Amino acid sequence: MIPAAGKGTRFGSQGNAVKQHEDLLGKSVLQRSIEPFLEHKKINGVVVVLSDGDTGAENLTESLDQSKLTIVSLGGKTRAETVLNGIRSLGGEVRDVDWILVHDAARPLITAELIDRLIDGVGNYSDGGLLACRLVDTIKQSDDRDHIFSTVDRKKFWSAQTPQMFRRATLEEALEGKNNFEEITDESSAVERLGMKPRLIQSEADNFKITYERDLDRAQLVLEQRSFRKVADK
Repeated sequence: MIPAAGKGTRFGSQGNAVKQHEDLLGKSVLQRSIEPFLEHKKINGVVVVLSDGDTGAENLTESLDQSKLTIVSLGGKTRAETVLNGIRSLGGEVRDVDWILVHDAARPLITAELIDRLIDGVGNYSDGGLLACRLVDTIKQSDDRDHIFSTVDRKKFWSAQTPQMFRRATLEEALEGKNNFEEITDESSAVERLGMKPRLIQSEADNFKITYERDLDRAQLVLEQRSFRKVADK
């Protein structure tokens, strides 16, 4: 499930660019976020949820293999609403016990190796899990005036990434609950409200999200380095 209805309010000088449709070495950010899942043998299907009227669907249908891809224009006002709408669009094709991986539309550096790491790491653990990175910097907690209040033990802190993996019934129940959708920034936070404890699976720093314009330059560098390594390995 790729929720792709966001507007990228922090991206671009005007703050209104649709970052998932930006070019990244000849392909859109969204296309690069989708392709590893379409090509992965353990993924049965990919659902991309766009906002109504998003013309980006035309580019996807022209450039991607359609055999596993479904595009729906059911984006909501928030990420949580968009994911929930996407789940409901599945109907009876996906059972309650089946696993759904939710991945950011603007996280284009996901790899097959990381997808495998998540699937294998979660296994049959009923509470699901997500890719994340342990924090390596010293963490400071501030007061209301941006003065240091305390220094936090970083050993117990992680930076959440995607994909995040949960059974359909769990994810649907979590998102259907009486939550403030604005407060749900990822699927795990919704699932945690059910009293569940998703498993953290160690990821890689390269699997970052495109948030600002400068992140496109970082992503381009990573892709160029990967391409160079492939050529060198040959």
